Amino acid sequence: MKINLLITPYRDAYFHHDYGSAVRDLQFIETLSRINEVHSITVINRPVSVLERLLLKKPTSKKIKMTKVATFDSTSKDIFGAIKGRSWANDVYHKVIEKHLDETKVEDCINVFLDFLPIGEFNPTKLQGWHYWYDFIDNFTKHNRFSKNEKALVKQKYRFVAQHSDLVSSVSPVCLESNGPYRAHNTTVVSNKVFEASELPTKENSATKQYDFGFIGFITDKFDIEFVKKIAKDHSVAIYGQVMDKKVGETLSSLSNVTTFGKFSYSEVPNICQQFKVGLLPYLAEKSHDGSPLKLYEYMKYNIPCLTSIDYEITDTRFIRNYNDSVDLLADISDMLKISGSESISQAIKEEWKLDFSLKNIISTLSEINRPK
Repeated sequence: MKINLLITPYRDAYFHHDYGSAVRDLQFIETLSRINEVHSITVINRPVSVLERLLLKKPTSKKIKMTKVATFDSTSKDIFGAIKGRSWANDVYHKVIEKHLDETKVEDCINVFLDFLPIGEFNPTKLQGWHYWYDFIDNFTKHNRFSKNEKALVKQKYRFVAQHSDLVSSVSPVCLESNGPYRAHNTTVVSNKVFEASELPTKENSATKQYDFGFIGFITDKFDIEFVKKIAKDHSVAIYGQVMDKKVGETLSSLSNVTTFGKFSYSEVPNICQQFKVGLLPYLAEKSHDGSPLKLYEYMKYNIPCLTSIDYEITDTRFIRNYNDSVDLLADISDMLKISGSESISQAIKEEWKLDFSLKNIISTLSEINRPK
């Protein structure tokens, strides 16, 4: 039987318009749209406040332009709602979710509601006839950019999920274990994976890589600036990504041998990855929130070895070294520079490390779960 999906992503069509499928929820949507068993997908954008429209922050509706995907965009009459920040989700989402649970069911399909929202509950009686799949896209109970009040709302949502969900997937085993009090009956770990975009961008061939080290991603206060300072004494470093913490961005921009490039779209990643030899995952462990970095897989796809601060799900020392555990950092750096560009890195990617492999298994699991009509 075919699958009809209703999805509330954490990053919606407005994010997709600027960055492409650069994050977990949008990569899920694009990959699910290519699976034969999926009949249709409806994506709900976060409602836009009147004030956001008037101030031209979000003046026009945005849609996710993918096969099988319809996007619902709406304007909330709560004029100042967006000023509340992330907590507004708890006020504004329930009506639009309930509306679509009522209206988007498809006969002769397994109807699945895939929810990525860390904040935002709804009337659970509306789930009748739906399979409720929740994804721990991150551990927001300890997210470094969430306030105390927002974390309290996250815990409230997680309790709701534990009570009403049919399936919970998690970005990492640690994330699932950390949220033990909120665990549902059916759980599975789907770490971030190798993502294959539907439209492959044209890659410009670069004869020589300009930088020794590179980073792709958002720049926040969990960035290990001290390590970047250390390697920049003898090596060139390229930092690609939007700065989310101004102070961190200013510090990086002030460092010798460090070049910052600002925000980019996912379609630019293949060309960006030709500019540096070794990828960086320089995160402060104390500010980590049990994640699984997408960029690790991007580096592997483009034959880039990696220096990381934390051991994630792949720890192959042929092309991944943890600099916090290093007994000889200079030797580790030398090894990584030597293997850079070797196809042995991308050839090490296993079939089960690919996102479509994991999501097909999820679809099979959902097909076997019985929920009362």
